[in-house]
Parts: sequence; structure tokens; C-alpha cells
Amino acid sequence: MKHLPILTLLGTIACIGNANATHIYANNVSAHNAAVLQHTIAQTAFASFAGPMSIDTGRKTTLPAMPTEDPKTTYGHAPMYGEMSLYGEFNDDGRSGGDYANARKTLNNGWFNWQHLGNDTKFDELSRLDSDFDLYIGGLTSGETHFKYGHTAWGIYTGYIDGNLTNQDIDTNAQGGFFGIYNKYATQNFNISSTINGGVVDNITDTTFGTDEHTTFWIAGTVNIAYNIAMDNTFTLQPSIQAGYTWIKSENYTSASGDIITNDAFNIFEVTPTFRAIKHIGNNWYGALDVRHVMIFANNGDITVNDTAVDTLNYDNFTEYGISLEKSVGHITLRANIGRREGSHNGWTGGLNFKYLF
Repeated sequence: MKHLPILTLLGTIACIGNANATHIYANNVSAHNAAVLQHTIAQTAFASFAGPMSIDTGRKTTLPAMPTEDPKTTYGHAPMYGEMSLYGEFNDDGRSGGDYANARKTLNNGWFNWQHLGNDTKFDELSRLDSDFDLYIGGLTSGETHFKYGHTAWGIYTGYIDGNLTNQDIDTNAQGGFFGIYNKYATQNFNISSTINGGVVDNITDTTFGTDEHTTFWIAGTVNIAYNIAMDNTFTLQPSIQAGYTWIKSENYTSASGDIITNDAFNIFEVTPTFRAIKHIGNNWYGALDVRHVMIFANNGDITVNDTAVDTLNYDNFTEYGISLEKSVGHITLRANIGRREGSHNGWTGGLNFKYLF
């Protein structure tokens, strides 16, 4: 198989039989876009499954106090025990001993999140592309299971993707969906969250030669480790590190220009250090400032056009700045966020989150 650098390819019409070669990268662009979408999905899942900001601002949560009375004399008076499931079943001798690691609720909350992403993406080998995407995500969180040195909880989530990628040569409309599972473990000031998700996006690309349709699949795993430094009961600093791996595959296809385009699987590694400051503003209003530096390490699969290998696309790291505002009223927590990306991705992001505690 021959290998031509992209500049030679773009200047050699005979190699692909077209006057414009940018369209051959539509599938590759979609694969890179899937990696950035997965980054946002993981960040959104971590933020949505997390408890309210008040949990991180120096406030400690405790279990109900154990009863001091003889269980035989208080048997049958459930309110004196708090939640009976916390202490186990009861028998003729009183409390059976229970289990400190019992879950307090089957479900703790349900949430819905909408995020809008507007980016101007710069690849090393192509002109900039404008991207405009909306993510709609919903999830359910289990009750917490408490242990001697911490607690854990699980969650599931699913969502819908709708967006567009465009420059002077290609115009791609993308729709798809995804599903994921989540787990957290918190002990003392440490919070460890992880998620595994998978998704599929159907891409329809208009070029000067016609319309191409190609599908992108991904499977990803991401872990986030955060540490709370409570300055007082109203202000907390939270450094964290996020690391993840995403496997991405775009199907092979024959373009409207007649070129046979094949794409090997991508292996994307992400490391994102983050610094967050959380503040209780007053009257159950909380705010947070975030700074993230997203480092992408990509092992891009080969791209071939009519059995001729071409250079793959690459982009540099980028930084995200964000501000969030949260308010809890009864069983409902509302949060709004707005952010800015700078680097290989430039643009604004924003969204809303609604959570209901069962």
C-alpha cells in the first residue's frame, strides 16, 4: 500500500479522481468529534450524579443516632429507629443486629440535563470546522450503601445527540444516542467516580459531490478522583484528575465521488486535571468555578482512499473554563452552567440540570 502525505494528496487530483479532497476526511472528523462528545458526556454524568454542592462545602453528613433504649421496649415504634432498613430486620428478641452496609433507599434521585456545545475546531491538517451540538441526558441514581469508612452508589443514564459539523467543503448532520453506567465511592474527603458508556452516531454529510452517510460507534471508560479541601463551612477547594480511554470505529463506505474510504479504529486517551472552587452564596444558593486542561493522546487508525493511505487528522489540547450556579428547594435541585473552551477547540458551552430527590 502506498502512503502519501496529505499535502501531496490534496494536490494530486489523479490519486482520488476529485478536484477537492477534503470530503474524504468527513468520517475522520466525525470520529474525533465523538471523542470530544464522550468527554462532555462523562463530565456531565459526574456532575449530575454528584450530590448537591452543599455536600462539598464543609458540611458533614451523618447517619441517624443509634437508639439508647432497650430494643424490646421500643419494638414496633419505627420512628424511634429512623429508617428501619438501616438497622436490619426485627425478631422476638428485638433488633436482629442489622447490617451497617445496607442501602438506605433503592433510588435516591432522578435527573435530566441539557448541554449545548458550540465549537470552532482546528485540526492540524484542515481548515477550521464549526460544530454546534445539543446533548439531552437523563439518569437515575441508587440509594447510598454505607460502609465503615465510606459509602457508594450506582447510576444509569441514557441520552440523545443532535448536531452539525461544517466548513466550506463539508456539512455533516449528526444524530445518535448513548447509554452508560456510573459508580461512586466516597471516603473522608476523597471522591472516586467512574463511568462506562457506549454510543452510536449516524452522520449524513453533504459535499460538492453529493451526500455520504457513515456511522460512528464508541465504547469508553472514565475515572475521576477528587479531593475536597474545606476552607470553612461555606468554601471548598476541589482539585481532581480525570483519566479515560475511548475506542472509536467509523464504518467504511463508498463516497458520492466514487472513492472507497476505509477507517481503522481510533484509540483515544484523555487526561484532564481540574481545579474547582465551591462557595455557599447564601439562602441555599451555591456557585462553583472550574478550570480544566484537556489533554488528548490519540492513536488514530489508518485512513485509506482507494487503497492509498493518507495522513490522519490531529488536534492539540484545549482548556475549559466554567461557572455554575445551583439552588435547592425541597426535593428539587436546579443548576445552570456556562463555559468557555480555548485551544484547538474554541467556543461557548452551557446547560441546565434538573434533579428530583425521591
